[in-house]
Amino acid sequence: MNVTISLQALLIALLIIAAIVVLILLAVLIAKLLPTIKKLNAVLDDVKDVSAFASNQTSKADGIITGMGDSLSAVATNLKANKNTIKNISSLVGAATSIIGVAKATGAASAKKEAKAKKEK
Repeated sequence: MNVTISLQALLIALLIIAAIVVLILLAVLIAKLLPTIKKLNAVLDDVKDVSAFASNQTSKADGIITGMGDSLSAVATNLKANKNTIKNISSLVGAATSIIGVAKATGAASAKKEAKAKKEK
């Protein structure tokens, strides 16, 4: 009995066997990658939560900084507008300090005179 196999049929059979082996290897590879993909998905969900939190805090900080800038600008504007008032108050404080100094000096001099007068008696 003679069995004749053409070279073309042999190559097709080898290609089919190779394709089946490659499909089995791909199935095993995918099965091993599934736990890794699940872990990666959990990490990406965590990253999304952290990014959302960071974005929220950044927005809050931006609002606070903007508010502080506006407040400082208003204070600076008020200080510029009230420059003369501040000068006048400063002059009044200086004058009051001078009056207090003169009063203390006069009181000290009077006390010395009274003490001297008591010693002489």
